[in-house]
Amino acid sequence: MQYRILGRTGLKVSTVSMGTWKSFDVRGPKEVERVYALVTEALRCGVNLFDTAPMYGAAENVLGEVLKGRRKGVIVATKVLAYDQRSARTLIEDSFRKLQVDVIDLMQIHNMSAWQEVTPILAEYQAKGRIRFLGITDYRTSMFPEMMKAMQTGKFDTIQVPYNLGDREAERAIIPLAKQLNIGVLVMTPIAPIFDRNKLLQPLQRQDLTFLSQYGVSTPGQALLKYVLANPDVATLLPATSRLERVTENAQSADGLVMPRDALRRLEGMLS
Repeated sequence: MQYRILGRTGLKVSTVSMGTWKSFDVRGPKEVERVYALVTEALRCGVNLFDTAPMYGAAENVLGEVLKGRRKGVIVATKVLAYDQRSARTLIEDSFRKLQVDVIDLMQIHNMSAWQEVTPILAEYQAKGRIRFLGITDYRTSMFPEMMKAMQTGKFDTIQVPYNLGDREAERAIIPLAKQLNIGVLVMTPIAPIFDRNKLLQPLQRQDLTFLSQYGVSTPGQALLKYVLANPDVATLLPATSRLERVTENAQSADGLVMPRDALRRLEGMLS
């Protein structure tokens, strides 16, 4: 596993981390035990950041449970999606309880929801030392102008944005601005658009990817992760999976040489 610095937070994060959408939204001892195994393998591979949210069903609860007793060196990022300050406080307190922590490493405003109203509440928690760093997220590239406005306030340490082989809008302005402001970049949907997992994987499954073996790539999923990791201004990727072998496969994408420009262009051409 390789690591990068998450902007001005100074946190050293695994370049491939772990998202929890759908995969951690489970119930019952057997399902929680299965997630425990996923996290065990992720930790073995060097993953040190887990990203979750109250809107992911039971994911916060499950993550808190499976990390119990092994939080040392682990960075937990969660989110708040509120429409006023009162509900923001309630949701934040719920996250502390569900995650079984007194301090949350990174609290992000989910989908930029009421960000101007909610930010002062997050700042209060940060001033008290209960939240270490603040971030913003949105899965809609149409919200990038609003995110950039928020970034320029100086109040946020990280952004979480969509970015993959099929959606490179983040390269145009928002990631360059993050670099300029020393804001850490977390990438959601590095393998596929949020609502269409097969959109990129299926075309690559029909292609000869052996030219990427010298960069440690043996599967289409690894090619997609490696593609985004070629951007040095990205700190970490957040793929989510419910399959144990995929945890290992995803983590291995962080190893080996960085893809050069000609390999990146060749991959891009496979979608045209």
